[in-house]
Amino acid sequence: MPLSHRQLDAFRMFMETGSVTAAAERLRVSQPAVSKSLVGLEYDLGLTLFVRSKKRLVPTHDAQLLHREVQRLFSSLNDIESFARDLRFLKSGELHIASAASLGHTLVADSLASFAAEHHKARIVFNVSTTVSQIVINQQVDLGFSLIQVQHPALVNDPLFHAQGVCVVPKSHRLAGRETITAEDLQDEQFISFMRDSRMRHIIDAAFEQRRIARYQQYDVFTSVEACALVSRGLGVSIVEPLGVAYAQWPDLWVARFEPAIRFTFNVMRARDRMPSRLAEAYLGHLTRAIERIRKHAEAESRLIELSLPA
Repeated sequence: MPLSHRQLDAFRMFMETGSVTAAAERLRVSQPAVSKSLVGLEYDLGLTLFVRSKKRLVPTHDAQLLHREVQRLFSSLNDIESFARDLRFLKSGELHIASAASLGHTLVADSLASFAAEHHKARIVFNVSTTVSQIVINQQVDLGFSLIQVQHPALVNDPLFHAQGVCVVPKSHRLAGRETITAEDLQDEQFISFMRDSRMRHIIDAAFEQRRIARYQQYDVFTSVEACALVSRGLGVSIVEPLGVAYAQWPDLWVARFEPAIRFTFNVMRARDRMPSRLAEAYLGHLTRAIERIRKHAEAESRLIELSLPA
């Protein structure tokens, strides 16, 4: 016959209190009910757990050993209850994210900080990658963030926000001070580009190639932050998505609107066959609020950073 929770609870309480009366009071049951549970436990286990001495039950050595195991069992049950409670209130669990560097080093990292403060027991796995879509397709993460909207039957894509590209030049540059810089203004300039396989590189190059405007391209970088760092040191000019500008102080950098307008769309993707966890949904709430904060801050300061939410 399988052991019952009632038997083990009565045994644990008796071992902790040392008497049937005290155990019954703790459990809020009758003394006969506790005695019956103890007798039943001995019978079901085929062990002598107690000897009777002067109308008292005295635990045997086997009972002491069994008590250790029962304590471990109840400790594990308490841990499970605590874990389930944390899951219910979104304090625990796991969140796996993959992101393109332009988002990962700025907006995603920022929103993860506020998310972690609220969900301090949650385990977070954060991967900055150039193959976000494949990681999502393989169901290795809950959410992926990218500039690319990959069309694949296993993926669900949603635009997070749109951003206008900006032109950055050193403050000592001849174009510094202009509110708008055009592609023609950058003819024959030393231009800091993104990596050749980058989506941003393809978008920006197309704007110049359509107008047959030549640039010198000596430097290739991975993110907008690196592009801004090189521009601020006088190594060239660049077109960047605005997050790299918004998330850092660049005292030696001039930021201007760029024409023709280049619009970047930042997307969130998930596997079609993977239900989003409540923790992932909670994180998206933090991310959306972070996007809104940047947009309002840029508007308040009249900065040349334009973010718009999808219609």
